Amino acid sequence: METAVSAEFILHNAKIATNAVPSFVEAIAITAGKIAAVGKDEEILRLRGPQTRVIDGHRRTVIPGLNDSHMHPIRGGLNYNLELRWTVFLRLPMHCAC
Repeated sequence: METAVSAEFILHNAKIATNAVPSFVEAIAITAGKIAAVGKDEEILRLRGPQTRVIDGHRRTVIPGLNDSHMHPIRGGLNYNLELRWTVFLRLPMHCAC
């Protein structure tokens, strides 16, 4: 795997979940804020350049894109009608297939 541009960020020595086959890889390279490559440590580390930030994952599991959010499901369920913006729906034209 060759590239003219080196990766900006490489995470290696990890267990990185993917949504493809294989379902876990050892390393990931990021360029311009996007995943540039995934694979085995040795192939991804070849994308390292002088400015690449390299992080050792210490064999930990990484799930890209999984964000820990903050929510209150009971409050949301109880107040759904209050928090939903019905004004948007009331302004939409109604079509009746009567």
